[in-house]
Amino acid sequence: MKKHIKNSSPAIILILAFFFAMTSSCEKIEPDSPPTNTLPADSIITISELRELYNGEPIDFEDSGINVMAIVTMDDSSGNIYREAFVQDDEAGILIRFSQFGNFSEGDSVRIALRGATLDEYRNMLQLTNVDGRTNLVVQASERYRDPIPVTIEEIDSAMQGMLVKLDEVQFSFGDVGAPYALSPEVQSGTNRNLEDCYGNGLIVRTSGYADFANEQIPEGNGSIIGLIGQFDNTMQLHIRRISEVILEGERCDPPGEDLELITIAEIKQMYADGATNLPPNTRFEGVIISDRDHENHPGQNAYMMDENGDGIALRFQSWHSLNLGLQVRINSSNMPITRFNGLLQVEQIPTGNAIVLGHGELPEPVVTTIQNLRNNINDFESTLVMIKDATLPGGGTFAGSVPVTDNTGSIDMYTTNWASFSDTQVVGGLYNITAIASIHFNPQIQIRSLDDLELLEEDDHQPGDPVTSIDEDFQSYPDHAVINQNGWTAFAEEGERNWICRTFNNNHYAQATAFNSPDPTNVMWMITPPIDRDAMSNPVFEFESAKAFYTHDGFSLWISTDFDGTNVLAATWEPLDARLAGEQDPDNTWIHSGYLDLSSYQGILHIAWRYESAAPQGNTGTFRVDNVKLYED
Repeated sequence: MKKHIKNSSPAIILILAFFFAMTSSCEKIEPDSPPTNTLPADSIITISELRELYNGEPIDFEDSGINVMAIVTMDDSSGNIYREAFVQDDEAGILIRFSQFGNFSEGDSVRIALRGATLDEYRNMLQLTNVDGRTNLVVQASERYRDPIPVTIEEIDSAMQGMLVKLDEVQFSFGDVGAPYALSPEVQSGTNRNLEDCYGNGLIVRTSGYADFANEQIPEGNGSIIGLIGQFDNTMQLHIRRISEVILEGERCDPPGEDLELITIAEIKQMYADGATNLPPNTRFEGVIISDRDHENHPGQNAYMMDENGDGIALRFQSWHSLNLGLQVRINSSNMPITRFNGLLQVEQIPTGNAIVLGHGELPEPVVTTIQNLRNNINDFESTLVMIKDATLPGGGTFAGSVPVTDNTGSIDMYTTNWASFSDTQVVGGLYNITAIASIHFNPQIQIRSLDDLELLEEDDHQPGDPVTSIDEDFQSYPDHAVINQNGWTAFAEEGERNWICRTFNNNHYAQATAFNSPDPTNVMWMITPPIDRDAMSNPVFEFESAKAFYTHDGFSLWISTDFDGTNVLAATWEPLDARLAGEQDPDNTWIHSGYLDLSSYQGILHIAWRYESAAPQGNTGTFRVDNVKLYED
C-alpha cells in the first residue's frame, strides 16, 4: 500500500517541526539569493529525514510542499547513469530518477520539491522517482562541489547509499586487469568489475556500456578511486563519475594468505571422505581455473580448478566472481564448507575476496579417456579436464540441455546451460574429439567450455532434423534429467527455465514436465516431434501414452502445426489436436493411451507438440509425462 503526503497533513507538520527542533543546531546547506524561478518552501528537510520516512512501502508526496536542499554529486553527462542523478547534503545521499530531465550539473546546489515525486526502492536501493527536473529542481548556486568521504571497502553498507566516497589502497582484481570497464550495451546493459583491498575485501564497480569511458582498460596498479555508492539486492556497488578519479599507479598488494598452510585438492577430497564438513582453519589451496566464465556454461558463482597434481574441484562463491580461464588462483579456505551438491564435490560459501589471483597459470593437458573408464572412475576424474576421442554427437538439436555422447565403450550426457553463449547453436551430428570438464549431476556428465572444445572429425550426412515418415520414441536413449532435444525433437522453454526432461522409474525412461519446486513464477514448456512428412504417407496414424502425478491443475495439452520452421515456436500457428490425455480423473502414475490419431486430413510438414503450463506461486505444479510415441502407416 502506498502512503500519500499532502500539505494538509497535521501529522507531517508535527514530524517536520520535530525534525527542525532536533536539527536546528546543525549546519545546513542554505540557498544563495534564489533565482527568479523559485519554489515555495513550506518546509525543508534533510536527506536523512527523507530517508527515515520510508518504512518499506512507496510514499507518494502528491501536492506536498516539502523540499530538500542538496548538492548534485553525479549527473548523467558521462553516460554512466541515465536520466538519474546522485545528490547529497551534509548527512546523507540519495539517487534521483527523473520523469523529465532538467538543466543542472554536478556541483550545483539545488532545491528539490517533492511535490508529485515518489520515495521507493528498487532491488534494495532507495530512490526518489518521478521527479520533474524542469519544475521540481531549482538551481540555487553552482560550483559547490562536495569532497568525497574517505572509507574502506569493509565500512561500506546500505547506510552509505548515494554517498560520494574515496577508497585508498585498492586495486582491481587481476582477472579484470586489461579488460574494458564495460562491455558493449549490445552485449549487456552494464558490467561488473571487482575492486579489492589488500585484506581480501571486495566491492563491485558497476559501469554502463554507454559510459564515455566504457572502452578504457582496467589499470593494474594500486591506489585510490572515487565514486558513488549504490546497491543491487544485497550487493554494494560503486559508480565512477570519470576516469580521472581512478588513480591506480602504485604497486599491487602482496597476495594475502602466504602464511596459511598449503593443502592439496587430493587432501581436501580425503578430508571429505573421512567425514569432514569444513576445511581446517588457517589453510589455503591453489590451482589453475579450467572453467571459462566468458562463455557462461556454468552459474556465475561457480568455477572449476585443477592443482599442479592434476586433481580438480568445484568452487562455489557467495556471489559472482571474475576468475577467468587460465588464471593461477589462491583460495584462502579456512573453515570453508565442503559438500557434495547433487553428487559433485565442491568447496562452498567462498567470499569472492578469498580468491586471490597470483597471475596467469598454465592450463593442464586433458587426460585422454574412454566414456566407460570415465564413468567407472568419476570420483577421480571429477572437476578435471578430459578428452574423449572418436565420440559421436547426434545432430538435429541445440546444445542447450543434455546431448548424449557415445564412443565404442558407452554413453555419457554432455550438459550445457540455457544461458551459455553457444546454447542455441545447432549440433552438427558426427564424429568428434571432445575436450570437456568431467562433472556430476546425480550421474556422471561432461561440460564443454566453448565450441572450441569440439574437434569435428567427420560430419554425419544424415541429420535427425530431416522430415520423417515414422516415429518410435520410448526415450530409453536419453540419460536421466536430459532435456528432450535430440534426434530431431525440440524442447522449448517459453517462460521460466524448466524444460521437458527424461526421467526414469524401474528402468523405464519417459519425458516429464513439472513445476514442482520451480523458482520461476510461471513455467511454460513445449516438447515437439521431429518434422513429419505427411505428403510422403498415405494414412498416417499417431499415438502415445501419457500419465500424471500430484494433479493440481489442467495445464497439459496437445497441439499440431503445419508451418513450424523447426526454430521459432511462438511464430508458428498451432491448433489443438484432440487426444485422450491423462487428467484429474486418472490414477497417479498410470499410463493412459491417447487413442489413434488420424493425420490424413493434414498436408505438408507437420509437427506435434505437448505443452505444459504452470504457475508455481499459485500451487499449479502438477507433473505430466509422455512415453511410447509412435507414427506409422495404417
